[in-house]
Amino acid sequence: MNVNLDTFNRQLAGLTGRFADLGAKLAEAAREMQDGGAPPAEALVEALAAARAEFVELLAEIVAAAESLGVAVPDHVESAKSLEPVLAAMVAATDARRRRAAFDEIRGRILTIYDRITGVRHEGDETFAPLVALQTSAKEAKAAALALTEATTDQARALMEAAGPFADLLTMLESTEALDDEKFSALEESVSTAFGRPIAVAIGRGRLLLSGQAPRAPEPESPPEPESPPEPVRVSDAMRVPEPVRAPEPIVAPPPPPQEPKRPSQEKLERVPAPHYEPPAAAQPAVPRGEPSAPDETAQWWLAAWARWSGWKNTLAYPEAVREELSKYPYLLSVPIQQSPEFEEGLLAYGYSIIMEHVEKQKPGSVGNALNNLKTAQTKPVGTQLYEYLVTEGRLTETYPDFLKTVLLAAVPEPGPWVQARIIHSKDDTRVFQRPTPRLGETEQTAKRFLAENQRFTEHTFSASLPPLTSRFFLIQAELKDAHGVEVKLKIDGAPSDSGLVVTVPAAGKATKVEARRLSAEGTALPGIGRDYGAVWFAVFNADPERETQFQLGLTLRKDVRGMKK
Repeated sequence: MNVNLDTFNRQLAGLTGRFADLGAKLAEAAREMQDGGAPPAEALVEALAAARAEFVELLAEIVAAAESLGVAVPDHVESAKSLEPVLAAMVAATDARRRRAAFDEIRGRILTIYDRITGVRHEGDETFAPLVALQTSAKEAKAAALALTEATTDQARALMEAAGPFADLLTMLESTEALDDEKFSALEESVSTAFGRPIAVAIGRGRLLLSGQAPRAPEPESPPEPESPPEPVRVSDAMRVPEPVRAPEPIVAPPPPPQEPKRPSQEKLERVPAPHYEPPAAAQPAVPRGEPSAPDETAQWWLAAWARWSGWKNTLAYPEAVREELSKYPYLLSVPIQQSPEFEEGLLAYGYSIIMEHVEKQKPGSVGNALNNLKTAQTKPVGTQLYEYLVTEGRLTETYPDFLKTVLLAAVPEPGPWVQARIIHSKDDTRVFQRPTPRLGETEQTAKRFLAENQRFTEHTFSASLPPLTSRFFLIQAELKDAHGVEVKLKIDGAPSDSGLVVTVPAAGKATKVEARRLSAEGTALPGIGRDYGAVWFAVFNADPERETQFQLGLTLRKDVRGMKK
């Protein structure tokens, strides 16, 4: 069963707000009954019945989802408030499942490494002692990995660190001719330190072979210069070829489905770097490393997004992939790309697979070639280089608005992105829900209810900072039959701007489809809310890849739509 806890939280928060409003109306009706004997209005009775039916339906959905997660639900749940601890327990159960799935995946890949080590042979000496010792170590390490059924963060890290040199050895055997001097030397040092110099020398001389691997043809020797004897040949030089091909990239565990934002106290099991060996059937480009067996920490966002993209690009259509990612990470696009490993215990970065696909469409082949374009002499971290490459190849300064539009058309109305603020506009009142803290992914909402027309039909303003290549989202939902309107004005750093999108969702019974268009710097008018549109989404974005901006969004509700033009 697919459990979307964020949707449950949103529904529960909305229902709680409705109950509060109905409670106030019911109290007023009770006073009228007591004072004058007037019965409650029929509309109020119908609204109460509808709210109760919605609560019963939501309760049934939450109970079914809780049972699928193994979470016990109290026998008597009589209020929306009593569902909150149930949802909290469901979050904890989901986190535990996610950590377990990540560990199982990582361990499975590590076991594959050890299995391949047992198939290595020495050409010419079947009893080569260093190789026998190496394979014995691999068997012992495999047994230790199999015995570890539950792992803490430290144990998982130790498991992967132990597998690192074995993965380095496989990379050397499989990709020797594709490695430049610097990368080969780093691998050679790792293998020599872990297994002894004889193993590294045997690999360099082509004496160790993988199962089914043919011996390497000897390198042609150049005739010596008559004037002077030739210089000694280094192992690393002997492996150089004029045009190196791509080498395998570090493996990373595929993305399990996260739900809740990262909390500082949570362990980060999923963020432990995985060994960088990948079998040849899924060969990937190599990541330059500062230390043997340790991928550059700054590149974790790339590794996660790349792994996720590689997993679905041939099986999912892009709109389906977008909906899947945003259902797990609703606030994904509000988080800066390079900071994404800091959220959801490192797993939110997987969601940026959707921007990988966008970049690949701008320049086919660019994502696969990214790591081959790294400058090894650069002082910039690998993650920074990859970010700059992504921006350049995807022309994100120019195409980010198109990327955002495509995402919204796929994700609206469901699952929809995480919103900073939401307005529910009806015939009788206007309610404004906002996040009480600036924390991205905040699930709580504070509500204000406006009854007077001068409070309702006025400009409602929202502001925040926008880091590079991020967006914020807002929503107006209409519960009325008449046509009201909204005027939109956006300022970026104090100046009128068109760095925003409006997405209209047709009202029930309308044959039109979801549409998206760019905001106008002069202001955008949108009549027909309620009659034509059941919901209107707004996106404010920063397409600058380096600079943070400040925005102010003004949404002015209009009861009289005469003179308003789209």
